Amino acid sequence: MSQLKVNSIVPVGGLPSGAKGGIIQVKQNIKTDVSSFNASTGNFSSNISGLTETITTQSSSSQVLIFLNTNLSTSTGQRCSFRILRGSTVLSVGDASSDVVRGIVPSICPADNDSRSVPISMMILDAPGSAATHTYNVQGTGESSAGEVFINRTKGNNTSNTYQCGISSITLMELGG
Repeated sequence: MSQLKVNSIVPVGGLPSGAKGGIIQVKQNIKTDVSSFNASTGNFSSNISGLTETITTQSSSSQVLIFLNTNLSTSTGQRCSFRILRGSTVLSVGDASSDVVRGIVPSICPADNDSRSVPISMMILDAPGSAATHTYNVQGTGESSAGEVFINRTKGNNTSNTYQCGISSITLMELGG
């Protein structure tokens, strides 16, 4: 079997100004089970099980592109938000004034229907700054009145064939620096 190993592939004309190299590796964790956490205004949950992935970057100049796809519902239908962390470092949350909760992808869950869940998708680019092993985690929060927040299921959690359930995933792509 033949193998081709190179340090880098660059177009004949070179890279455009400010451009980086290509994709070095891709890691993904798919969460197919159901989980939940209790909402508490301003307080994020512990790491959501199944929405964690680890990547060992090859270079200190590498960046990691993070894709999060999930779905949620709440027991009472209120506001929720998520955030992504590298280790204990919170990445890319909104600026807040006053008591606004700083998260990414704020969402409102409908209270009027037991069969709805809200899809959440986002991506951010992180520059960890070292060739090392980095673990990315997802945490969630909601209003205290949101009660319980459910991942990968509807509020009603009905088992008839007219209801659906989803999956969640976190995908990491190391990009050359």
